[in-house]
Amino acid sequence: MKSHFKLIAVAGMLVTAFGTSAVQRDITVTADIDPTVDITLADGSSLPSSIAMQYLPGKGLAAHKENIKFWSNTEDRALNVSLANAPSLTDANGSNAIPLSVSVNGKKLSTTATSLAYATTFPSGIANGSSTMPLVIAQATPGNVSSAGTYTGIVSLIVTQATAPVGN
Repeated sequence: MKSHFKLIAVAGMLVTAFGTSAVQRDITVTADIDPTVDITLADGSSLPSSIAMQYLPGKGLAAHKENIKFWSNTEDRALNVSLANAPSLTDANGSNAIPLSVSVNGKKLSTTATSLAYATTFPSGIANGSSTMPLVIAQATPGNVSSAGTYTGIVSLIVTQATAPVGN
């Protein structure tokens, strides 16, 4: 009877130890998925969601450079790269715009698509992504900015795959 009592006491302590404290934390996970194309930094990590451009008095904004790679699930298709809108920085009042220029691999981008040929973009095929290319965001016309302030803006890159295979 004494051992039966000990067994019940131990079982009660175990239930108390594991059943009294519980916490649940929910984490929302999101992902933007395009099964055909993507763009990353050269090491495969995500592009930064923000960058800080340095202002040099007498010279203007220093260009921001990142090495990037394009990714594709389809062999033999060129990529089309464009900007969603003409990028610029504006101050907190929404005035004093500073136009920006954006280029990929030396090709200046605009709202009209720029084609990146498959053979030169993916010289070794699609398995390891494109060749590494510089992405450069710079002040469109370098020079002094006359109004002080904190300037912000968005550069929106659009990457699509050509609809027809190379040679068609």
